[in-house]
Parts: sequence; structure tokens; C-alpha cells
Amino acid sequence: MDFFASFALGGFNPWAAGFGIGSLVLFGLVGVIAGPNLQNFDPEAKK
Repeated sequence: MDFFASFALGGFNPWAAGFGIGSLVLFGLVGVIAGPNLQNFDPEAKK
């Protein structure tokens, strides 16, 4: 855990690390679900 504390002010914070990892997982999940359907969100896209 010292590696993570090397660039974080105040040392390693497990809550901040968990929140960051959770945000990346959520971002990836949304990308996997919405990625193939992006053309459906654009009303001006040619079908």
C-alpha cells in the first residue's frame, strides 16, 4: 500500500481508493452497455 501513498497527499486512504476503483468499474459498465447502442441516442444519425 506504500506505492499508492507515494502520489497521494495525506497517505493511503482505503475509502478514496475504493471510491476510485468503484467509479472506474461503473464507467466501464456503462460503456459496455451503452457503447453498442450509441447510435440510438443520436436523433440526427443516419439509420
